[in-house]
Amino acid sequence: MNDLDTIPISTQEAAQPRSNGDSSHSARSQPSAINENYRLAELEMENSRLHRLVAELLIKNQQLRKQA
Repeated sequence: MNDLDTIPISTQEAAQPRSNGDSSHSARSQPSAINENYRLAELEMENSRLHRLVAELLIKNQQLRKQA
């Protein structure tokens, strides 16, 4: 697991659709690629956060079972 700081993920973000066939395609796909890369980084951080949370809960659960 990575020790990354977590950033809240906005559920309002949506990937921009890619267009094909016109000369300005490369100009419009660049911001979309940046947004996709940013979203991927956010999802990786959220995944790491959730992995840590599950690990903590498993440890707490194990400790509670030992006490019973």
